[in-house]
This record gives sequence, C-alpha cells and structure tokens, in this order.
Amino acid sequence: MKNLFSVVPADFFKPLNSQYKDQYADCLLAIYNSYRTEISYGVDRESIVSTLTDYFNSRTDDISFDDESESIERDARSKAQKVINYLKNCGWLDFEDEKDYKQNVVLTEVAVPFIRTMNDVIKNEETEYQGLISQIHAVLQNEELYSKPYQFILKNVVNSTEQLVSSLKKLNISIKKHIDKQTKNRELKSVLDLFESYNEEIVSKSLYRLKTSENIGRFRQSIKRNLDKMLGTQKILDDLVAGYMEIEQEKDSELAKEKIIGMIIGVKDAFENLDRVIDDIDRKNNRYMKNAASRAKFELSSGTNQAGKINMILRYFTEVSDSEENIAPDLFNVFVQKFVSEESVKKIPAKKSYDEIESIRTSEVLSVQERELKKKLMLDRQMSRIYRKKVESFVSEKFNGRNMFLASEIPVQSRKDFEKLIYIRLFALGSKVYSVKKTGKRVKTEKCEFTDFEIIRKNKKETVNV
Repeated sequence: MKNLFSVVPADFFKPLNSQYKDQYADCLLAIYNSYRTEISYGVDRESIVSTLTDYFNSRTDDISFDDESESIERDARSKAQKVINYLKNCGWLDFEDEKDYKQNVVLTEVAVPFIRTMNDVIKNEETEYQGLISQIHAVLQNEELYSKPYQFILKNVVNSTEQLVSSLKKLNISIKKHIDKQTKNRELKSVLDLFESYNEEIVSKSLYRLKTSENIGRFRQSIKRNLDKMLGTQKILDDLVAGYMEIEQEKDSELAKEKIIGMIIGVKDAFENLDRVIDDIDRKNNRYMKNAASRAKFELSSGTNQAGKINMILRYFTEVSDSEENIAPDLFNVFVQKFVSEESVKKIPAKKSYDEIESIRTSEVLSVQERELKKKLMLDRQMSRIYRKKVESFVSEKFNGRNMFLASEIPVQSRKDFEKLIYIRLFALGSKVYSVKKTGKRVKTEKCEFTDFEIIRKNKKETVNV
C-alpha cells in the first residue's frame, strides 16, 4: 500500500524546511502562477529565470545553496538560476528539451497539488460550495451520462460530496475565529458594520443557500434513490466496475466492485450526516453571536451597573494626563476586562445551613392597588427585554405597508434605541420577516454614529424551513 513518503522524493520537503523557506515558497508560488495562461505546467526556462530575477531584485537578503557559509549568492539572476536547479534536485521541477534547443521548466505531478494547496491556504478563501448539492443531483438525473457511469457520474459525485463535507467542517471549526475577528478589541461604532460583513461573507455566503434554495431536504431523497438505482441495476453496476477498473488501473473485478459499493454507501452516509453538521454550525454561530452581542452591550454600559461603574472608572483614569503627579503609576497596570464568557463563569454553590425553623406566619394579602402596581412593574420589566419576536414585531409595524425603510428612520434618543438597532441587524440572520442591506451612507446624530442600512420585508415564499 502506498504512503506519502513512497510517492514524494526524499528531499522534496527540504526547501520548505530550510532557513530560506520563505524565499523558496515565494519562488514556487511565482512559478505556479506563471503557468496560469499556459496550456500545461511548463514554461520556457528563460521566462522562469526572468520571473525569479524580478523577485530577487525586490529583496535585499542573500541566499546560500549549500552548507558553506562563504558560498553566498548576491546577484539576482544567479539566485534565480540556482533556485531552479535546487528545486529540480529536490523533485519540485523537471526539465524538458524542445526541438529548437530551448529548455522548458515543468512542475512535477507531485508538486502541483502541494503548491495549489499552499496557494489556497495563503488566500484563505471560503470554498464556494452552495451549488454542489444541486450539481450532484443534476448529474445523477442525467440519463445520457449513464453510458459511462463511473467516469461521468460516480467519480464526480464522490469528489463533490467530499468537497461539500470538507467545506462545511472547515466552516464549523473556524466560525469562532470569524466571530472573534469581527468583535474583539473593536470600537463600538464599528460593530454594526463588522456584523454586516460577517453575515455577508461568512454565514450568508457559506450557509444560507443550504438552508433555503438549496435545502438538503429538497434533494436528499432523489440523490439516495439514484444511488440505490446504481446498486440495484445490474447493468449500471457492471458498467461502474468496468469504468473503475479502466480509470483506476484495477485488475481485480471483485475488489473494484467492493470499492464502488463503498463509494456509493459513503455518499449516502455523508448526506445523512449533513444535517448534523449544519445544526452544529448553527449552534456555534448562535452561541458566539450571543457572546459578541454581550460584548457590544457591555460597551454600551452607562454606569448604572457594577460592570459599567468599573468600566467608567478605568476609562476615566486612562484619560488623565501623564503630567498628573498625584496618580500612582502602578494604577495603570490594571486593564479593563471587556468581556467574560458565560461558559467560563461557574456559580459558587451556596452552603446549606440549618437554622431554627421560624413559626409559620399568615401570608400578607395585597390590596387591589398593590397588585396592580406589582403587575405593572413586572410588565415594564418584560417590555424592557429585547428578543427576536419583539424586534420582528417592531420592524413589521415600521413597514406600515411599505416593503423597505432605512434604519436612520428609527429615532435614536437613548442607549436602548441604539441597542435596538444592533439587535435588528443581528436578528436579520435567519429572520422570516425581514432582511438587511448596507447602504454605505454614514448617519450621525447627537447620540451616535453608524452606517445606514435598508430593512427589507421578506416574502413568505423566500423562506424555506429546514
């Protein structure tokens, strides 16, 4: 059985493990990108030398190509030539001689996937996978492709399914990082804009279609039915085995059949487990969004609670001039703790004590006025809370027959009003009543400043329950 080190040359990872790994990695990416307009991963050597010479001309550091410290290259073109030879010796490049006595520099078949992965990691782009489910469904439905079901159908279905699952798992492990990036150490005035960016670039882009127009539930049964058809139809199964043996160079038909059955079952299992992956992403997203909202709420503390008072005191001292001699320097070793995660705070259990039992007293009967007052206080406390249903009800009233209105139309006279704007933006994600769209126009009032956004009514047919 093959493993990684039986495929790659012995010195393959040497360039990326040397003291000049940054230069070698840059050169590999430069060579890879120079092939974008070519029909293969091969370019005239002089062109590659020119590309790498330009790179080394932009750097002032020297580079050595052996263990002797005195063997230092300083000429940019000489560096380029020796880098090409060094990467060739390590198995990244190869040379091809043409009829006109020119030499092409070619990336080896082992090097291409490694460099492509390096490029993807550096770009850190979110995988576009929203169309993968409908693509898998369409391929399985296309009767014309069943002439060669392994080459045209199953191989593509397996690759697309692996890409879909891998992308969702990547989003699952990175969602906390995205939330922290949007909210940690940020000024309050930028929180709304950053939540807009997060919703558009991470959640809406990566997850929204999988829960609406490309809801897995719409395609899953049809996909499973076509996969079962592959297993249950002898001719299709025989064609799959024959195609596998031809493409994968497998001589044992029984082993090929086992592989085909395993691939089909693997795809079915993956679609069964997708709901669990998406539910876990939703759970993490809601938790981290809640924590991020708590950070924003803490920033809005006006000093009425304990956290607000501490925040106010520390802010005051940080604004005191350094020339104030009566301020102890050690005081500035105290830093503001802006947020404490709810998961990290454990309630200290109260100690039980057994005191002497008091005599039972008759309950106090409240008068009608006292009951009404208590009821009013409870109602006021309930009305002061902000939750999704209340925000959606407020937005629905503001539509007043319209399909859209601007956030700037909502008066902001107090901290509570500004909190309401934040929650309108937060609850737009997943709301069946409205969505939001940034306008780019800054709005400044006596109380606050924020980027205006449109609040748009949703039609019922636009939402699909998951």
